[in-house]
Amino acid sequence: MSNQKLVIPQSEAKKLLSLPTREAEQLFQSYEKEQQLEIIRATRNPKQREELYYLVPDCTELIQDSPTEDVLQVLDTLLGTGLACGLLPCLSNEQFEEIIDIAIWRDGKLDEKSLSLWLFELSECERDDLSRFLGQIDLRILAGLLKDRVKLKGTLGAMMIEEGIIDPSSPSIDCKDEQAKAILNAIWEADGDLFNRLMRDIFAIDKETDTDKELVSALEKAAAERAERVKARDSEAGISVTESDLKQQVDLDSLELAEDEEENADE
Repeated sequence: MSNQKLVIPQSEAKKLLSLPTREAEQLFQSYEKEQQLEIIRATRNPKQREELYYLVPDCTELIQDSPTEDVLQVLDTLLGTGLACGLLPCLSNEQFEEIIDIAIWRDGKLDEKSLSLWLFELSECERDDLSRFLGQIDLRILAGLLKDRVKLKGTLGAMMIEEGIIDPSSPSIDCKDEQAKAILNAIWEADGDLFNRLMRDIFAIDKETDTDKELVSALEKAAAERAERVKARDSEAGISVTESDLKQQVDLDSLELAEDEEENADE
């Protein structure tokens, strides 16, 4: 016979969020993991859901056992703040790949602003975590993002890239904005080999084709491969959540409006 406490998820979530942090932690940790997940899923506000994740010492299991769309909603509220690094390391490689496949594409095209924000958040992570996640992002996509924001000065830079001895501090590298510079520094610190390969892709070293045409072609291939991954996931899941559904669920304005209406109806 089960010894689980009988809880009403929505009511329990409101109670937990109203308690002092220490009391909330003790109460939340007294529940079985499945009950914790039910309480989190019943909390529609992403910021409040984030608070619930932090009521356990290590929320890795809760994050990885949560629906990807629920986790994406939470992370979406943290983009640009530098605070997503608290939850990002909890993601499995599969979750991260799925999230990136959704978050940085709009109508089949790369959303450079969104990708830049995600890379900024990743740059705040520990270098081991960053290295793990960078392995999940197509190098062609990184090159496409940085091609207009990173330039080489003089002929020495190309020679240094060819020899694999260039780094972000080199005077031959000119970054047009601080965010691009931070991204390059983070990639270099996490994986020097990846950084060198990225430089080769951005500036088409050892390639006879035009740099811009090469990158456009590479992005088109990356987009096609991403579309196939999304299709395969939808098929495996019985198309329970399509890409368009997921985007709609991450519309925070709609979420907050729906929650306000629900609360007003209860009053």
